[in-house]
This record gives sequence, structure tokens and C-alpha cells, in this order.
Amino acid sequence: MNADWRLQKAREVLHDESQAVSGLMETLDRSFAEAVGTLLTRSGKVAVTGMGKSGHVAGKIAATLASTGTPAFFLHPGEAVHGDLGVLDDGDTLLALSKSGETQEILDLIPLLKRLGIPILSMVCERESSLAKVSDHVLWINVHREAGPLGLAPTSSTTAMLAMGDALAMVLLEERNFEVPDFARLHPGGMLGRRYYLRVQDLMHVGADLPVVSPETPLRRAIMEMTAKKLGIAAVCTPDRTLVGILTDGDLRRILEGVSGTPKNPPLFLEEPVSLSMTPHPVTIDREMLASEAVATMESRKISHLLVTDGDGHLEGILHFHDCLRAKVI
Repeated sequence: MNADWRLQKAREVLHDESQAVSGLMETLDRSFAEAVGTLLTRSGKVAVTGMGKSGHVAGKIAATLASTGTPAFFLHPGEAVHGDLGVLDDGDTLLALSKSGETQEILDLIPLLKRLGIPILSMVCERESSLAKVSDHVLWINVHREAGPLGLAPTSSTTAMLAMGDALAMVLLEERNFEVPDFARLHPGGMLGRRYYLRVQDLMHVGADLPVVSPETPLRRAIMEMTAKKLGIAAVCTPDRTLVGILTDGDLRRILEGVSGTPKNPPLFLEEPVSLSMTPHPVTIDREMLASEAVATMESRKISHLLVTDGDGHLEGILHFHDCLRAKVI
């Protein structure tokens, strides 16, 4: 049993499972389309249930549905008959997974669900099974042999169930016109969510954290303000906070380079008003802009800060590139 033998056996399992999934395309029928129609007309959630390995797959399908616009949750069939049926409402639907279609814990639920008027969708390998016969719609998983030397452990069947669940979720997603912003809204903790959810106002520095000086402030004091606030810039504003310019580390380097080439006395230029050294008309953004768009602006302009102003040009905040890094927007 060398490495080549192990790789060959692994390839056989992957081949068998891929065949199980591709076989679904041949057996998919109108029952799938009707199941989608039922789910679209129901006002409540989808309770996805299953025992054993099918139960684990049911949990994943429920999570996929819930994150793509179809509210869903996993319902353990054994716990359901001991009180958990209380989570079901009139507008809900049941999606039951069972390879044999004879899982007793699921069959025990059927009379109760029928009395509640809850539609039953099933995902089974046996079309003539007890579960299939009492279901409103059957999603047939045409898999009768599992991958592996024994052909017993749920492998191909659960892989096919998982794929069928993904197909169901993705068709529902398109039917509901579920778009990227909707996905981001449900995934605020992920990279995509942060890109479409976080706005400049969520990350920008405000209030006492802002390095602000007036046009008449001596350059020396402007440098002290930059140093104290640790943002590498100073916003130059009139008394009513109207933004007129910005002083950056780059401006200071250019000033010092000019001084080094002239006989001008450095202490004297440090007392000159910052208006003589600042960059007028800096790039500004609105607080409602997405943080990801602000990052794109900084990258295109090759700058590390953006000044945030209101509609009248008054300074409201400062966004630093590092703020976006810390928030994992990029």
C-alpha cells in the first residue's frame, strides 16, 4: 500500500461522488421546480430536518438557505416530538432529508405536520419510500451505492444531497433577486460584508482626534499638532471649520528640501503661516461613502488620508488608510 495506491483509491472515491452529483442533472424533474414555487409562496421559514449524516447535511443546507435570502433553520427530528415543534408557524415549510425515506424519527413528525397544514418537501434516494409518498414534492437523489470499498458509509448520497440543497438555494436566490448588497447585509462580519456595509462615518476620526489648524497658524505649531494627533497630516480650516487646505508629511519634506538649497534660516520659515506651505483644495469625500470606495480613491490618488466634509465644505472627519486595514475592508 504505497503512495500511488492511496492516491488511486482517493481518486476512485472522488470519481464515484462526482458521478453521483452529475447524475442529478439527468433525474431532476418538475418536482424540483414545483418545490421552489411552494417555497416562494410560503410566508415563513424552512425547517430542514434529518437524522445522522443526513442531519449534518440538513444543517448545512439550512445555513446556506438562511444566508442567501430564504430564512431557514435546522430542526432535529428526535427533539421535535419532545417540544421543538413549537418553533413551527403556519407559514413554515419542512424539508426532510433521508436516504432510505424510512427514517422513523421523521415519519413520526408527518401526522403532526399534516394537521398543522405545513407542506412537506423530501430529499430521498427511494422514490417509493414512505416519506416520498407523503411528501408534497420529492427531490429525488438517484444514488444507490456509496463511495468506498464497503459501499455503506454515507458518502455519495450525502454529497448529492448537499449539491441538491445548493441548487435549491441558488435557484431561490435568483427568484428572489437576491443581490450582492443583500448578501453583504447578512454577512457583516465577512470581507464582502465589510466592503458593502462599512461606511466612512463608521471608521473616520472625529472631534478632538482631528489635527486642525487655521491658515494663520505658524508652521511650527502646525507640525506640533500633526505630531500630537498622530495622523501625519493637519487640516487647515477657517474658524467655522470650512476646509481650505491640508498640510502633509510630503509638504514638509518638500519645504525642507527647498530650505536646504537656499541660505534661508530654518527657524524663520517655521514661523511663517501654514497657508504658505499647505496644499490647497485637498481631496474630500462624504461620510456616507462606502469605506471600500474610499480605499479605491486613496489608491488611485496615491494618498493615505481623505478629509471628510459636509455639503458646505465643513470638515467632519479624517479617514486614514490604516483605519480601513484595521477594519479588514481591504
